[in-house]
Amino acid sequence: MDAVTQNNNKERQMKLKVALCLFLLVSLSSMANTLPALPSSQSQSPHRLFLSSESDGQQFDSWTIDGGYSYNLFDNLDLYIGARINNSDYGSESGFLSGLSYQLTPKLSLKSTLRSAASNPNDTSSADAMAAELSSRLQLSENVDLHATLDYQEWQQGVQFGVGFRF
Repeated sequence: MDAVTQNNNKERQMKLKVALCLFLLVSLSSMANTLPALPSSQSQSPHRLFLSSESDGQQFDSWTIDGGYSYNLFDNLDLYIGARINNSDYGSESGFLSGLSYQLTPKLSLKSTLRSAASNPNDTSSADAMAAELSSRLQLSENVDLHATLDYQEWQQGVQFGVGFRF
């Protein structure tokens, strides 16, 4: 009987240890903090690359391409930096740019830009100056937009209205 009693005591001790371990495991897991989500599991990254092109309304075969990096500051507000190139005879619109883009509604956006520009396009030895641009875009349908731009440079100002088609 002595061996049977010792065996029963060992079984009870083992069951008690298992029950104690399970109790500690459950109680400790209830106090654990949830880890933050991994960056790869986030639905949308605040970092974006952008590339856009527009045709100049003054000449048939002139174009402007903007490209760069955009960072989402708030839900509808982006900060961006980039570069602009164009094939204009004046060449005053090529250079670096930065600005803010604000999405008022899903169909209406505003964008303000500061960019480097030639202070006098006819004088290549002159230093670069800054130019300011304010533009808006209204999406009429999935592929058609209305846009308006106000551009200010020291030697010229311009207002442009247009209709854009997205492919």
